[in-house]
Amino acid sequence: MYLFTFLYMFLLTNSLEIKPKFCVNCRYFISNNEGAEYGKCSKFPIENTKYLIDGIVTETEYHSCNTARSWDRLCGKEAKEYKKKYTKRSLE
Repeated sequence: MYLFTFLYMFLLTNSLEIKPKFCVNCRYFISNNEGAEYGKCSKFPIENTKYLIDGIVTETEYHSCNTARSWDRLCGKEAKEYKKKYTKRSLE
């Protein structure tokens, strides 16, 4: 019985931990020289229909992070598509 209670409390406290998901910590974030607030999200490219007309392939454009987090059909306020960046750890 005590083991069950301990496991229940452990799982409950871990599930209540809320960590904000910031775009700058996401693996899809593309930084911009003008600042983080102008970053783009590589998860959501903008569909370029001009290619179908002139056949010229242009550099891929992406939605801004602000737009992606504003629209629920993209990432939304809950950051549905958020993936934490891989971090390099030194072996020192």
